[in-house]
Amino acid sequence: MVAYVYSPRALAFEPPPVSVEIAGRELELGPLNVSNTALTRLAHEVAERSGLLDGDVLRLEPDPVPEELLSRVHDPAYVERLRAASIEGGPWDADFAPVGPPTYDAATLAAGGAVAATDAVLDGHADRALLQLRPPGHHAERDAAMGACYLNNVACAAERARVRGAERVTIVDWDVHIGNGAERIFWDRDDVLALSIHLSGWYPEGAGLLEAIGGRGAEGATVNVPLPPAVANAGYLMVLEELVGPVVRAYRPDLIVLAAGQDPSIFDPMGRMLVSAAGFRAMTEWLVELATEVCDGRIVACVEGGYNHMYTPFCVAAVLAGLTASGADPIDPFAGDPELRLALAPPDVRLERAVAAVKGAQPRWFA
Repeated sequence: MVAYVYSPRALAFEPPPVSVEIAGRELELGPLNVSNTALTRLAHEVAERSGLLDGDVLRLEPDPVPEELLSRVHDPAYVERLRAASIEGGPWDADFAPVGPPTYDAATLAAGGAVAATDAVLDGHADRALLQLRPPGHHAERDAAMGACYLNNVACAAERARVRGAERVTIVDWDVHIGNGAERIFWDRDDVLALSIHLSGWYPEGAGLLEAIGGRGAEGATVNVPLPPAVANAGYLMVLEELVGPVVRAYRPDLIVLAAGQDPSIFDPMGRMLVSAAGFRAMTEWLVELATEVCDGRIVACVEGGYNHMYTPFCVAAVLAGLTASGADPIDPFAGDPELRLALAPPDVRLERAVAAVKGAQPRWFA
């Protein structure tokens, strides 16, 4: 059984448009925000029409995240500042994270969805779960919004699991950008392992460094995997097999939380990693096998980045297909196009060096 967490209420929460200042005047560039409701709606429709929501799927509509749990992840003063800026028009300053009247409600609903997904898995109602709501959250730090992220959904899922008795939780983040939020929130804690697979040197600047391995007493509970561009499907599977597998098997978490960004996709304007929809399905299926081995199959996946309206919904559907392990096979509208051949490129020496560098930086896991 797979839980699918979604709410049509999320479609009312359109984010502010992206704009730039030119000659002292704001120029709106259009709906480029990753929280654009079209991405959520289209991903849901693709999943629905592909038959992925038929059969053994538990559909859940979430409530907003409980305040008590939220205060364990985020500074209450920051949460109040976000609420006031969104609802009352109070002061706000954040890096690529504008607010508008819907922002607070949208963020608390998405974080609440991560909690609902976690509860469904821990209560045994589902083996795995997918949160299919935005805004994403993996850039949100304890007291700061950035990169279209306001509340950290995967951190809320991990903390919920810990509150409910899970001894250890692993966050695996394969968004093309750095999972800085979990890194900072759990930096000094050994009970949550934050593992980020990302394009080297990508957003946000200064985070996700190879040598960042966690605070005192939590060395190795932060694992950063900076990659060269264009590693493609086989490259990501190589990273999973050679790095993620050994770390997670040694750590033995009670739950795996997946930050399932789709911006490593071959058509994403923000990424350069060349992963196809089939690649996302293969990666998810691999992680399901790992979870079956180490934590009775328990996975909570949350959507994160993904900016291409034509392809991101099919990549989300591919992740869902990997979680459900059903016979339903979502289409790839670009199947057969010459561009997709690039997703089939084999790993090269650049990736081999990147993998070796991670092993060298993580003596706890690769002595």
